[in-house]
Amino acid sequence: MTSIYRHAGTALILSFVAIAVTFCASKNFIKVNYQLPLQPVELEETRVALTVKDMRENPAIVTQSAKKALKNFTGHFALIVAKEKNDEKLVGAFGLSSMIREIFRHRLENAGVQVVAEEDIEEFMVEIVLNKFSLDLQNRKWIITMNYQANLIKQNQVVAGEMITGSAERLRVISGKNAELVIGELVSDVVNRLNLSDFLKAAGA
Repeated sequence: MTSIYRHAGTALILSFVAIAVTFCASKNFIKVNYQLPLQPVELEETRVALTVKDMRENPAIVTQSAKKALKNFTGHFALIVAKEKNDEKLVGAFGLSSMIREIFRHRLENAGVQVVAEEDIEEFMVEIVLNKFSLDLQNRKWIITMNYQANLIKQNQVVAGEMITGSAERLRVISGKNAELVIGELVSDVVNRLNLSDFLKAAGA
């Protein structure tokens, strides 16, 4: 009987350890919920390659004040993509540039665009130039700013382009949840603000 209780106690301790490890690990990354347009455009069959260039002058994702609040943030994101309010899918963990590419891939494919390999030089290239992505904490408010240039390229020539900037803020809560909320809201807004119908006209969409 004593042995049974000992094993049960050990299992309980191991469970608490596993939960603690999971909780601590979750502090290492920021969860980003990207919401696809609820009424996406439906484009004619189009094939494009997709690339992201990180051209930020300041490579830091978070400011010093935000870094102190987030503590163990390593610069990685857990990306969740949602088609509808209750239809969410965990896509994976990414660095900033790869996360932005993954978000735009979902946006394009959701509109019926086929994303092909970058090596396929016969296709149009959608180039996302990331100029700014910064999370700040000021006066107990999370402030996120993002700026990117979307270019449509054919044979090394830019045939269409659009620059989009956005910023958003939320009051800070101790858990850091509002930092994740404000990032997801802003990323969804600025990515979905790109008018794919007009942008891809040169590609035959």
